[in-house]
Amino acid sequence: YGLSENGVPFYAMRMVEGQTLQQCIDEYHRRLREKSDPSESSVEFRKLLAGFISVCNTIEYAHNRGVINCDIKPGNIMLGKYGETVVLDWGCAKYVGSAGKAESVGEESLKPLSDTNSSEPSGITGGTPVYMSPEQHAQSDEIGPASDIYGLGVTLYRLITGQPAFSPDSTLSKIREAVLFGKYRKPTEVCPW
Repeated sequence: YGLSENGVPFYAMRMVEGQTLQQCIDEYHRRLREKSDPSESSVEFRKLLAGFISVCNTIEYAHNRGVINCDIKPGNIMLGKYGETVVLDWGCAKYVGSAGKAESVGEESLKPLSDTNSSEPSGITGGTPVYMSPEQHAQSDEIGPASDIYGLGVTLYRLITGQPAFSPDSTLSKIREAVLFGKYRKPTEVCPW
């Protein structure tokens, strides 16, 4: 970021080419509905799962360095055409400390440049309601690695079924209630195969 020669502010980010995991999931399930035999799509499904596993490894890396993403969802994951996977949008991330985990594998823990959470209570985070964990909805101080693991689970649900676990068309209060009480549709009801 900086100022151009004419004094115009600019902000540059890395260009990530490919599709979001959400786009890939939608495409996969659209093609799956058009075919009579779901087993014909097993290679494509395995590629989606490989991308998901890469995301799990990325999140584990962040957790070992004391960072919680707090906004894991298929729309925040890019899949490149050569198998590269990038987790985007760390704007809601929280630093929670790594308790020596990073040092035990010979790496330094990440540390924020400033107190990034000083203006908000420690439990409040952003995120996308249908992918947020119960503790995020409850604005609990218990937000930690389990919150991201929950987001990964809801993302996996979307990958498998092609549908969100909770209706995104519901009001925020109905989504919050469904998440807090675990009222999601069984995957076999959404996607029998």
